[in-house]
Amino acid sequence: MRNVKYTSTRLNLKLLLSGLLCLLVLCCSSLVHASSSTATSQQEETITVPLSDWNKLKTNLIEADASIKSSNLSLNEAQSLTVKQATELQELKIINEERAKDLTALKDINKKQGEELAKASEVITEQASSLEKASTSLDELKAEIKNNKRTEQRLRRQRDTWAISNAALFLAGALRR
Repeated sequence: MRNVKYTSTRLNLKLLLSGLLCLLVLCCSSLVHASSSTATSQQEETITVPLSDWNKLKTNLIEADASIKSSNLSLNEAQSLTVKQATELQELKIINEERAKDLTALKDINKKQGEELAKASEVITEQASSLEKASTSLDELKAEIKNNKRTEQRLRRQRDTWAISNAALFLAGALRR
């Protein structure tokens, strides 16, 4: 049994060493490949340009860079204005919503006042009708009172006339006797 154990340990050791050796070969080959690819990428290609063209290119590049910076500043200003306008627009929307609510409330108040005015108009019409009836009734009463006074005066005159005529007849009758 000892022999089998020893053989199995040796076999495991050989397998481990061969695995490490494969790993080492793999690492070395990838390092070689990486160094060869970096060596080719480090070499830059060069172009020969006359100095006057180079200066023109350099001037154009400086102008383009200044133009880009200016455009970036303008863009930043435009963006800040847009943000500011968006904020102001939101504030205006809130104000409009509040005003719409106020307007709705005022419309409701106006509607209620209109209803109250209509009721008041009906009451005024009824009162005018009542006043007209009262005025007519008052005129009738005045006319009736006037007629009653005339009748009263006429009846007094008749009574006084009868009283005087009765007194005269009584005196005439008493004197004759």
